[in-house]
Amino acid sequence: MAIVGAGMGGLAAAIRLTAMGFEVEVFEKNGQTGGRMGRLEAGGFTFDTGPSLLLMTDTYRELFRSAGRDLDDYVKLIPLDGQYRVTFGDVDTLTIRRALPELIKEIERIEPGVTPNFYRFLEDACYKYRLGRSEFVERDFDKAKDFFGLRNLRLLLKTKAVNNYYRQVSKFFTSDKLRQAFSLQTMYLGLSPFEAPAVYSLLPYTELAEDGLWFPEGGMYALVGAMEKLAMELGVTFHMNSPVEKVVVTKGRARGVMVDGEEIEADAVLANADLPYAYRELLGERADSDFKLRKRGKLQYTASAYMLYLGIEGKLDNMLHHNFYLSERYRENFEAIFRDGRLPDDPSFYAVVPSKTEPRMAPEGMDSLFVLVPVPHLGPNVDWERDGEAFREKVYGLLERRCGVSRDRVVYEKVRTPLDWRDDYNLEEGAAFGIGHGIFQVGYFRPPMVSQAVEGMYFVGASTRPGTGVPLVTIGARLVAERIGREVGA
Repeated sequence: MAIVGAGMGGLAAAIRLTAMGFEVEVFEKNGQTGGRMGRLEAGGFTFDTGPSLLLMTDTYRELFRSAGRDLDDYVKLIPLDGQYRVTFGDVDTLTIRRALPELIKEIERIEPGVTPNFYRFLEDACYKYRLGRSEFVERDFDKAKDFFGLRNLRLLLKTKAVNNYYRQVSKFFTSDKLRQAFSLQTMYLGLSPFEAPAVYSLLPYTELAEDGLWFPEGGMYALVGAMEKLAMELGVTFHMNSPVEKVVVTKGRARGVMVDGEEIEADAVLANADLPYAYRELLGERADSDFKLRKRGKLQYTASAYMLYLGIEGKLDNMLHHNFYLSERYRENFEAIFRDGRLPDDPSFYAVVPSKTEPRMAPEGMDSLFVLVPVPHLGPNVDWERDGEAFREKVYGLLERRCGVSRDRVVYEKVRTPLDWRDDYNLEEGAAFGIGHGIFQVGYFRPPMVSQAVEGMYFVGASTRPGTGVPLVTIGARLVAERIGREVGA
């Protein structure tokens, strides 16, 4: 079995397939595993380059159990409490707490009398989480009837999962601040809350009531390291700095991969590369009939992300581990990104200080700071060669004005733009989170995990089913491994 790409999906699938009896070889274009969930070390500072928090930790525990191992033997997960703050446009704040009495005290300060509605919000979100996960996220919709059966349609109607997310949240809260605080989580998926389906209210629910927020000791990349270690113990072979040039197809079946001009045989191929890239570059003309990829221009993509990885002299005492700074023009910020495809005038942004929880990620007396600003994916309205420096200055201005971080405290800097997401990870349009999750790109409508044109060709990752986000990609790895087990056999 050949796997193209050692991102989270490729790693998780390699573990499962090896545990099932397959011999697995993984080919990765970059020098480290993890894909977007990477690690940057420079100047004594350590940064996680992509995902910055863990939700739905049962997905990782189940992955390790599938190989007869215990996740806790490989990495320690730290629960986060009171390390998540939302700062609104008027500088008022809301600190998210695990303990409901403390959280209710916070939200009552913002919207007196909101507690009954807040509990109704949690009840509704819990319902969406339970049914959405079991009936939609964790199912492989092989045939249309699997998705459009009467039972599923009744569930969609009953949960109102396809309603507008922001309007659904607004039914429970009258204050703009709480509406914003419990809708901003779509930024985890590169989506606008004003366009996302209401099923994504499960995101704040997982933070607040289901499992909470976690952070691995050693940083997010410690989870990647744990998965790589387990995969190697099981016998997975990794080929790093080995970009796959194409999938070798003979008589309509994937028979291996070509690396550095050499054909490497395999009984089946699993691509963890971004799906549009995999179809276009790895399969070429054979992909024309596959999920109508020739209409690729009609696919909707997620936002991208402008990143600053900063080493800071001194401690950031006024910040927590996770910090959201919302624009005074909350709706207009999202409309600029998703409707107009331009850089927002007053951006919302997310700032992470991982050294608050893991001091080893910065030299003594200093902090590592990770800043993510949602921006449009690549398009005609932004030229990063032309606009990049001005936007960098804008972000530094925001950091000084809203976080109190002056530029003279920055002793290390690395910038990442949508151009880097495209070039480093072959992400179509530089969309940092893959293809979007509009109603016609979820469930059965999302590109399938199995090629319809090439037998023995499979896919895993953010742009295929069930969707983007580390937990969903990990679930997708289970679904595709089970499919390969049924169709290829060990």
